Amino acid sequence: MSSVPEKDWKRLSGLKESLLNYACETIFRRIEQISSTRKDREHETYLELWELINKEDEAIAEMFNDLKRSNAVFKIAALKHHGVLTDEQLGQFSQETQEQVARLCEYRR
Repeated sequence: MSSVPEKDWKRLSGLKESLLNYACETIFRRIEQISSTRKDREHETYLELWELINKEDEAIAEMFNDLKRSNAVFKIAALKHHGVLTDEQLGQFSQETQEQVARLCEYRR
């Protein structure tokens, strides 16, 4: 797989901040949900939060770390896999990129 077309790279670059904010907000909602039920199970809740943060940190890294044009299709596939990129947003990319993302997502099922 080669790098994505310039138009797709610009699209991804333009979406990056809002996608990252959405991913983080989703994590915060999950943290708040877990924290709200901690009464009399503080240590178990702490361990659950620690596990969540570690898992989500790996997902954030997979989606956003070292983002460059040469690995953009992998990042877009990761965004789709983790539910951060919507079908509508994916539809803004070229047909070629959409097909590559679909193939990559098939491997992840």
